[in-house]
Amino acid sequence: MRFSYFLFALLVTGLISALWANEGSDKKTDWPQWRGATQNGTSNSGTLALSEGQGLQTVWKKALGQGYSSVSVADGRAITMFTDGESDLVIAFDAENGNELWRYRTGPAYMGKGGSHNGPSSTPLIDGDLVFALERKGKLIALNAKDGSEAWSRHIVEDDHATEPFHGFTTAPVVYGDVLVVETGGTEGKSISGYDKSTGKLRWQNGDDAVNYQSPILTNIGGDTHVLFAGNNSLLGVNLEDGSKLWEFQHLGRAGSINPLQIGKNKILLTTNSAAQLVQVDFAESGFVAKELWQSRHLKRSFNVPVFHDGYLYGYSGQFITCVDAENGETVWKSREPGDGFIILVDGNLVVLTKRGSLHIAPATPEGYQEKANLKMFEGIAWTPPSFANGRIYARSLDEIASVQVVNTANAISIAKVERKPAAPNSDFAKFVRKVEKASNKEALVKEFMAAQKSFPVIEGDNLVHFVYHGAVEDIVIGGDMFDMSVEETMFRVDGTDLYYFTQELPSDAHLAYQIVRNYEERITDPLNPKKVNSFNGEESEFAMPDWKGSDSWLKKDGVPSGKLVEETFASKTLSDERTLQVYLPAGYENSGKRYPTAYVNYGRMALEFGNMPTVLDNLIAAGEIDPVVVVFIYPTRNRFQEYARDAKAQYSEMITKELVPHIDNAYRTVTAPQSRLVMGGDEGGYSAIYTAVNYPAVFGLVAGQSSHLHSQEGQELRDKISQSETLPIRFYMDWGKFDYRSVSGDYDWGANNRNFVKLLKEKGYSVESREVNEGFGWTSWRTRTDVLLKTFFAKKS
Repeated sequence: MRFSYFLFALLVTGLISALWANEGSDKKTDWPQWRGATQNGTSNSGTLALSEGQGLQTVWKKALGQGYSSVSVADGRAITMFTDGESDLVIAFDAENGNELWRYRTGPAYMGKGGSHNGPSSTPLIDGDLVFALERKGKLIALNAKDGSEAWSRHIVEDDHATEPFHGFTTAPVVYGDVLVVETGGTEGKSISGYDKSTGKLRWQNGDDAVNYQSPILTNIGGDTHVLFAGNNSLLGVNLEDGSKLWEFQHLGRAGSINPLQIGKNKILLTTNSAAQLVQVDFAESGFVAKELWQSRHLKRSFNVPVFHDGYLYGYSGQFITCVDAENGETVWKSREPGDGFIILVDGNLVVLTKRGSLHIAPATPEGYQEKANLKMFEGIAWTPPSFANGRIYARSLDEIASVQVVNTANAISIAKVERKPAAPNSDFAKFVRKVEKASNKEALVKEFMAAQKSFPVIEGDNLVHFVYHGAVEDIVIGGDMFDMSVEETMFRVDGTDLYYFTQELPSDAHLAYQIVRNYEERITDPLNPKKVNSFNGEESEFAMPDWKGSDSWLKKDGVPSGKLVEETFASKTLSDERTLQVYLPAGYENSGKRYPTAYVNYGRMALEFGNMPTVLDNLIAAGEIDPVVVVFIYPTRNRFQEYARDAKAQYSEMITKELVPHIDNAYRTVTAPQSRLVMGGDEGGYSAIYTAVNYPAVFGLVAGQSSHLHSQEGQELRDKISQSETLPIRFYMDWGKFDYRSVSGDYDWGANNRNFVKLLKEKGYSVESREVNEGFGWTSWRTRTDVLLKTFFAKKS
């Protein structure tokens, strides 16, 4: 998925190391910056040679706070960044024994947004006697490597007009000679900046592209060393002396985390969320010329930057390690083992740190993934690549930092192999599996079983569900509400057949959605289950256990009068944009002369198309269960994540309350009292609804959230608002599923967040109607509870 190329030596390691490796460090064994001395995630130190009878052992481990910074190692110091919850810090350890040498406070703790963790993201750069660090708000610092005292600092936003990305600055600086280069981001010639490394004085700026999670690298394409960096839309080569642009190439532009990898003398690999792209840069008398060699979809959807070895690329495509032929971008092999994580290359070995905290070593070979050693390095989640220096592996999690070395097997500790076994071994289905595996007429028994089923998945008793797939596949897994977020479980094969299954024990009233992933890449609904629904993850299959009593009010019924949808284009001065509205007018509105309560719905398009909300309204009104209501379905823009819960949330709420509500009240016959006006939504739309109501209680007296996004910094802001203000005249409805988004590490749990928020509301004396159900996240679940939500606020008055 990365490049088609002609087997040039990897980054011409010796030449380029000599050209730009940091002064004062051992070029062969130190790892002084992001992705190592030569910035390609590779070390050819000759010190990681795992022989028969050897394994891995932790040398030292120390507590650490959150942060995404990886570990830089030089001159006996291991340096990274973290947060202690109050401050963000740079910290130096003795690389040999882990003793703390010094720490430096960069500023207040950076609170993660949109589900990200707290703390710094940039990796420090060690250059001789100086350490350079960049905190997420934009403070650029030079520290004395020996004691951590400040040599100089400046603020790249305030001083140099850099543009802070949504998740703060994550880019890692690079140095060449006396020039420190930082990818600053911003229009009008400020994408990348060069500073005097000794004084911090700005020397030059160039580029008009925005940046997010990219870092620059040094290259000697054309014979002279210059800096190469990827913005969100283009790849640029820039002169190190004056910042002048040498060449530019428009890349795929589909992700903000494109970190370039140089292959050989003149090829650059770029990876995005949807594809990889190999670019060749040639130098002629007329100057530099860049062209695409190939695109490939076999390396994508990963923050990991691939490595290159002997003509092959090794990286992640989604959650699997993938080997790709660098000549043509075609897949050679994929492996689910050892799990999603980050790769570096050391002496021809893949060194992998998984997000679950395990460390693995395997030869980089096109023959497949063949693990040589492993170690459970951390119990908590790890989200940074490892580093290698002086014969040791250095890595950090969100809780700890550690150093690992190769030792004789007697002293090594490996991860115990745990044999996967299907659940419920005494179930009728398990007995059928054992019968088939012992039989000579296996296919006949499978065919008979399949024909006998009334529906799929197979429900056994009150609590067991058996997911079944029949067909020839190379790899097949299942994912869904049943599991933690991003977890997919490999389905078991009935020996000697093409029948695959996965058994799960669930509450008897569970109602959940799931998908199957076939042959690593093909995400599909269950071919055996006709019940499907669209939601945030695309089309999903749904099923219910025997005691689930969900509403069918979202299904159209014969003889029920339909309301009318009026489409409008609404222009906002506050947001300087336009968006589509669909206004639901209940049946009989035109001739009634009455005024109606109103509801404003975030994610309006999904509420219409996936939630069938007009049908719910029609059915409840016709049955006399709710009073007729005017409903405004607000279509989101491409900027919806910013508008609902992030940097533009205040402007979005202002748009609704000060522009949209007056427009609707003027255009339609509405009741204008706040106790007759509801704002609602799911996930981040629910967050936005709550945020809007508590900031404008004179406009909205009713608010509803389904599986509301109350995580991270955004959730804390709302909790602080509720805790620190007087009780407002607002009625709340909140529901969520026990199977909503949750993580293996426990870092986030939508259900717990909603449960705790409701507890806080009740403690403050708010009127709250809440429901927790054995269901999952999204429209599969929400649409079966829309009737309860509406009846909470608009129940027919007797």
